[in-house]
Amino acid sequence: MKIGILSDTHGDVPNQLLNAFEDVDCILHAGDIGNDMVLHTLNAVAPTVAVRGNIDDFGIADAIVHIVRGGKRITIVHNAGDIVHPARDLYTRVLTKPCDILISGHYHGWWVQNIQMPDGHPVLWLSPGAAGNSGHHSVRTAMRLTIKDEDQCTGTFDDYTLEKINLGPREMKSY
Repeated sequence: MKIGILSDTHGDVPNQLLNAFEDVDCILHAGDIGNDMVLHTLNAVAPTVAVRGNIDDFGIADAIVHIVRGGKRITIVHNAGDIVHPARDLYTRVLTKPCDILISGHYHGWWVQNIQMPDGHPVLWLSPGAAGNSGHHSVRTAMRLTIKDEDQCTGTFDDYTLEKINLGPREMKSY
């Protein structure tokens, strides 16, 4: 299963992103969508699941979503802190259900981090960076995650292939 992952579009969907996601089975958006046209555009490419970010006031109800895709339990949230300073309530607010993959946005940084639940279960923490033009980032990024077929999964991080998608420099807009 191929999954397109992005965050912090802030109302902008670069054409490069649509090309990069043309073969994905679904798209997961970790908030700060910006407007409903972003979701309409993404849903035209593949079924899209999104969470509410701190700028989203247009009807996205869920701040945290727990789903299963490709046999993996995925939690999506806009702000889980960052890898240096995880949110204090990461385990009591965000990771309240069994999880294999945590996807978060907000920090406009791209990272992949292995963390462990208090019970020792490994979690792959992904932050796709920012795909839009608004913010402090200099390069727009997203990611594509491929999960091996369930019958080939070993329950380790070897079950995944991850690609960083470079969408080019953030465009400075003049008004």
